[in-house]
Amino acid sequence: MEGSAMTNARSHRLCASISLATASLALLHAGTAFAQTTSAPEAAPSDTMQAAPPAEQEIIVTGSFLRNVRQEDRASPILSVSAADIARTGVNALADITRYIPQNVGSAGGIQDLAKGGGADSRDTRSANLRGLGAGATLVLLNGRRVVPTDGFVNLNSLTPEIAIARLETVLDGASSTYGADAVAGVLNVITDTRFEGVKLTGQYTHIEDTPAFNVQGMVGLGDDRIRSVTSFAYRNIERLQNGDRDVTNFFNPSSGSGANPGAFVLYARPRTASGGDVVINGNNYSTLYDRFKNAAGTLTVVDPDCGSAATQSRYVPAANSPGFGLGACQFSFQAQNPIRPASQSVLVHNDTRFKFAPGHALYVEFGLYHQDAQRYGVPSFAQNRNGPTPPIVPGSNPLNPFGVDVGFIGRAIGSQGFAGTRYKVQRDQVDQRHLVVGAEGAISSRWNYAASFTWSRGEVNSVDKDTDMRLFQAALNGFGGPNCNIRFNGAGSGAVPGSGNCLYLSPFAKDNLTQDPSLLYNIQTEETSTNIREYLIGEAVLNGTLVEIAGRPLDIAVGTQFRKDRQVGRYSDLFQNGFGAFNGPFRDTDLKREVKSVFAEANFKPLDTLTLNAAARYEDYGNFNTVAPKLSANWRIIPEIAIRASASKAFQAPAIANSSNALIGTNVANIIDPRDGSLVFRSVLQYGNPSLQPQKADVFNIGTTLLPVRGASLSVDYWHYRYRSQIQLQNGQAVINADPNGPNVIRDAAGVAQSVIVTSYNAPSGTATSGIDVAGRYEGTIGPVGFTFRDNLSILVKYDVDTGTLVYDGVGKRNNYQTSPLTAAAAPRYRNVAGVDVSLADHALSIDWRYVSSVRDDYQQVVGAPEVARIGAWSVFDAQYNFRFGPDRRFELGVGVTNLFDKAPPHAIYTGYLSSVADPYGRQTYIRASARF
Repeated sequence: MEGSAMTNARSHRLCASISLATASLALLHAGTAFAQTTSAPEAAPSDTMQAAPPAEQEIIVTGSFLRNVRQEDRASPILSVSAADIARTGVNALADITRYIPQNVGSAGGIQDLAKGGGADSRDTRSANLRGLGAGATLVLLNGRRVVPTDGFVNLNSLTPEIAIARLETVLDGASSTYGADAVAGVLNVITDTRFEGVKLTGQYTHIEDTPAFNVQGMVGLGDDRIRSVTSFAYRNIERLQNGDRDVTNFFNPSSGSGANPGAFVLYARPRTASGGDVVINGNNYSTLYDRFKNAAGTLTVVDPDCGSAATQSRYVPAANSPGFGLGACQFSFQAQNPIRPASQSVLVHNDTRFKFAPGHALYVEFGLYHQDAQRYGVPSFAQNRNGPTPPIVPGSNPLNPFGVDVGFIGRAIGSQGFAGTRYKVQRDQVDQRHLVVGAEGAISSRWNYAASFTWSRGEVNSVDKDTDMRLFQAALNGFGGPNCNIRFNGAGSGAVPGSGNCLYLSPFAKDNLTQDPSLLYNIQTEETSTNIREYLIGEAVLNGTLVEIAGRPLDIAVGTQFRKDRQVGRYSDLFQNGFGAFNGPFRDTDLKREVKSVFAEANFKPLDTLTLNAAARYEDYGNFNTVAPKLSANWRIIPEIAIRASASKAFQAPAIANSSNALIGTNVANIIDPRDGSLVFRSVLQYGNPSLQPQKADVFNIGTTLLPVRGASLSVDYWHYRYRSQIQLQNGQAVINADPNGPNVIRDAAGVAQSVIVTSYNAPSGTATSGIDVAGRYEGTIGPVGFTFRDNLSILVKYDVDTGTLVYDGVGKRNNYQTSPLTAAAAPRYRNVAGVDVSLADHALSIDWRYVSSVRDDYQQVVGAPEVARIGAWSVFDAQYNFRFGPDRRFELGVGVTNLFDKAPPHAIYTGYLSSVADPYGRQTYIRASARF
């Protein structure tokens, strides 16, 4: 009955979605800034300052290795974004373009998301994520070739300067049969302008309150019909933005226990003054409190006497049996001091050079260089989640200890007040990425062509962070603090006397936060460094041509082979490795390698002038497993105005190289409920690899139509479906502790408080199953001298089933952040839409866009099946841009624009304040852009 009800509900939703799609078609205000189409992508508007060289170049469409197969004959739906489309959005970086692609759901990186991890938040990085199947299921290419996934995904901002982009092509029905693993959901291919001549310069300043940004770009194209070289460069600067800078993220987000400051103290004996009397603080007698409430072991845990004071910005939550002080929890909020996004400064250089060394033959070289410096400002000290068998001891001899007896400290060393003027801990990342391609292509005969290339792609991230070395912290509590105290690994050195000379006492009590010696920061923030390297070596060769003619019609094929060597290196400093860090690690140095051998083939045949059939397959051997991914597709142009298409494929995705290891591959943090006592505490989550992982596989299906009803109008509708089998998913820390609160994957301290949870990836029994409808179209026309374009791109999510490992639930319209939701599950709004209108008159152009994402149920930390308690509202914003060209040959251009014209705040989400995959917290963004061409 339940299954039948779910099926009927889905049928009703599908009918409703089809009705909405049909209505959208009838409106004829199609497209987005980008048109989803199967016809050939339009060239960017002509530019009188840019003269294309006369030499013609064969085009290979994304998703195929065949030359000069027309886009209009392809069965795969492809979203094509021109350089003019990108310019209309006013984005400051390529990654921002994903918010104008409704089929992209839940990009990761570059922005803090403590609810699900969300990728690195310490640097400027952002992934693509088609259909919400995970960043690893979308293959990102640069000019049709792989780029190293430095951050576990390809950072879109590291590929090429935006000024050099000719177009973006996104294959929306999967492409594993062509490109191999990582292309389950589709392919995003960034294609650069290799035919540019002259000089072009642009600069843009974007004003966002508290976090302005600017970039400067240039491009130079030189050469003739035989040799041509195009070089582009970009510099981008982004200021940091903290949670405290926005109302939606500036709220009290409680953390207690080892994550709090003020913290708590374990009394191991009856508090007493120096004369042996009772200890009375703020009028409260802690000696009699101990007498009354100590446990059988003679201990009592009390909160800091200053907990709840306005100065500490903390909250005292009394226990049920509390006399009004001491007993209970002290809640601290890390929220305001943590970042929304880090500050970053980046330089990007890209070059394409092509040399025709003989008639019909050419050599080419592509080189990219990317460097970024980033600074993440966060809460000034981590939680002390790894304390050994007992927490740090504040000895009774410490003159700053008001209890007069040894006490254990539970908490973080620095809170909202800061420490002697230090309010933040700054993590500094340095990113260096190199990308080199050397290749040759040409004609073997009048019917056959060859292409061969070698790619070296390398990314390196060096991070400098600070954690608390618990040995140094304990030494300071004992009176051996400060950078000049002669303290050694085996105790005090010569001349070291507690609290004397160069040796200082540290107090973890809130009363001393602002008065301690600043040099004691040495005992709280210890530098730790990490280096992570990812490297690709790829060799590829392809032959394509006409194999035979059948009834006078060519059967075109492409066959090829690829060898890929993947290497991932992790190097960590001592504090990361030795286990004495309060929060991070322990990590181990790793050097992981993998080789992948592939062969692939593709065939294309037109039995009729109006019917195109295509078949492709790829075999890949990873050493310990291998797989085959086939694809069949057809495109039938019934009449010139109507075409239908369909494709079906079996896709696969291999485990990431780190996921296949048995090493600790990541440390994250999350609010986790301990089933033993119901406490919700900020705990560390340790991710280990799983050598037993097998590839995840998927069945992919797409059927669609393109209509050209009247001159200037195009309408496209596609129904798509993905179903994973043995999907690779990352365990949810909450699910792990729920399943076995006392098991080996839950690390507890001596008091039994859960400090860390160990998670790993696994092959789910089934996996995500998702389907939907894409509706896109465009109508262009003129009224006298005025040109106009109406455009719309709508993505309707019909199905998004989430496999938790123990059950499957319907995730459409949900945040998908239940206690047991896999971390790979994305928020799944039913509707995502981008619509717009463009108007031009002579040298003037105006564009207005509307972006809409429907609401979702806020299920954060709920149990699957629980009633709805909150919703994250719909996100609806307008953007506008005006451009004016002027000067000789219209070589100068000035543009002004506004993103989020009406300064709409993002809808509220539990715990994170807003949902980064649905909205952004930046508010109104105004920008001015100037460009010149010579």
